[in-house]
Amino acid sequence: MTEARRVKSGKWRIYSGPESDVVRDPQNGAVAYFTSLDEARRWWQRLQPDDPPLKEAIKCAWCGAYFGRKMSYTTYAGRYYHPQHIPQARNS
Repeated sequence: MTEARRVKSGKWRIYSGPESDVVRDPQNGAVAYFTSLDEARRWWQRLQPDDPPLKEAIKCAWCGAYFGRKMSYTTYAGRYYHPQHIPQARNS
């Protein structure tokens, strides 16, 4: 599974594989960064034309943190949350 994540600098990075390894530019070996999700999607589509379109990784609707492979999450009103961040948990 391949997904894009926005890093603290505001740029986007692509992660791929079962361990969510960061994707590197095959031409120079550098970590590939992008200024927008659309730019990342276009680059990935050129690199891997047979792959499905690149998606943004699932993140918490309250804090904005992305979920890791083994991190638990729940849904509420169609959005993803850490268990302690769902609206009922914050209001109690």
